[in-house]
Amino acid sequence: MPNAAADSDATVVTMVIETRSPHETKLWGRRLASLLKGGELLGLIGDLGAGKTVFIKGLASGLSLREEDILSPTFTMIQEHHGRFPLYHIDLYRLEEATLDDLGLREYLFSEGVAAVEWFERLRGSADMEFLSVRISYAGANLRRIEFSALDSRHAQIISKLKRSFA
Repeated sequence: MPNAAADSDATVVTMVIETRSPHETKLWGRRLASLLKGGELLGLIGDLGAGKTVFIKGLASGLSLREEDILSPTFTMIQEHHGRFPLYHIDLYRLEEATLDDLGLREYLFSEGVAAVEWFERLRGSADMEFLSVRISYAGANLRRIEFSALDSRHAQIISKLKRSFA
C-alpha cells in the first residue's frame, strides 16, 4: 500500500511507495505516464538491477508504446521512441560522469518529449536542473521502494496529482 509523505519544506514534494513485483513497478510507471504532458525530465536513480528499466517499460506503455521495445540502453546509451509524444530513454551507466553537451544530451533533456535518464546521478550539474527524481531501491527479495521527489513546482505538481489519483 502506498505511503505518501510531503517534506516540511513546501518546495519539496515527496511520495514513497512499495512494489512487490515487476508488474507493480511497471504499473507505477504507467500511472506516472498518465499525468505527463511532454517536456518532463525524469531522473532515475538506483542500484544495478533495482528496476529502473522495468519502471521505464511501464512509463512507455502509458505513453502508447510497446513495452517490449524498451531495452536497457546500456550499450546504445540513448533510445528514441515515438508514442503519445517522444520518449528518450537515456542510460549513463557506462559513463563515470556526463555533461549536458555529452552525446547531445541537452537536446533530449530539454525537449517536448519525456526524457527518462537512468543513472541520473552521473549527470554533472543535474542538481541545478528541474526534474522529477525516481529513486528505486531494494526493500526485500521481491520488494522495491520507489521514492518520487521534486524541488520545482512543475514536477512537484505531478507528484501531487500522483498522490491524489493513485495513493
